[in-house]
Amino acid sequence: MSGKDRFLLAEHPHYLMRQSADNQPVFIDESDYTHCLADMRELSIEHGLAIHGYCLLPHSVHVLASPEDDATAVSRFMKALTCRASLRRKKVHRRDSAWETRYRSSVIEPGQPVITTMCYIERLPIVHELAPSAYHYRYSSYRMRLGKTERYSLSDPEIYRRLGRDIEERAEAYRTYVSNGLSAEEEKAIANAVKRCRLIGSVRFIKEVYRKYGLSGVEKELTREHDDA
Repeated sequence: MSGKDRFLLAEHPHYLMRQSADNQPVFIDESDYTHCLADMRELSIEHGLAIHGYCLLPHSVHVLASPEDDATAVSRFMKALTCRASLRRKKVHRRDSAWETRYRSSVIEPGQPVITTMCYIERLPIVHELAPSAYHYRYSSYRMRLGKTERYSLSDPEIYRRLGRDIEERAEAYRTYVSNGLSAEEEKAIANAVKRCRLIGSVRFIKEVYRKYGLSGVEKELTREHDDA
């Protein structure tokens, strides 16, 4: 599987990302963000995706989601979501599409890697110096996860539900995890994986998936990831 190939897997979480070319702004004003979030909710229902988390940055869209029985729904969802953002950019701001040609995706191993990726996505505003904390950024799923919005539309993965008996307990445990942050190695591994459309998870998980589905280059990928760490 080359760095440009996408591997999609039904009933598994995916980190989905699309960014603009040359760091151009995709979202110009606040209404652009709110329209995209509304589109995300609508399209996730239409295409059968469970949304676990998200973050909209000025130049990129980041979504953590699981398709049901049809993995190709991921591509239809991302195409529709980013197409709507482009149409709004053209109609409202009179600017052409800013997206890179392809979106990126990484299948995530169920379990702790999902929580780690969720944290990575919701901490992006801090990394990009857009907010002093994840809580202070309005265009990610973090505030909703803490129960600070009127609507709770997230589909919590099983590993997240294990953090507590109710939304308050889970939110408190997760708040501590996000506050502690990720290691530089964890952040680099996730960033490299989604950039290359690689799997996110343990070596064992990557080997099992590559061999089960007859994908090529597993040993080369694992060697490269070890060298990059």
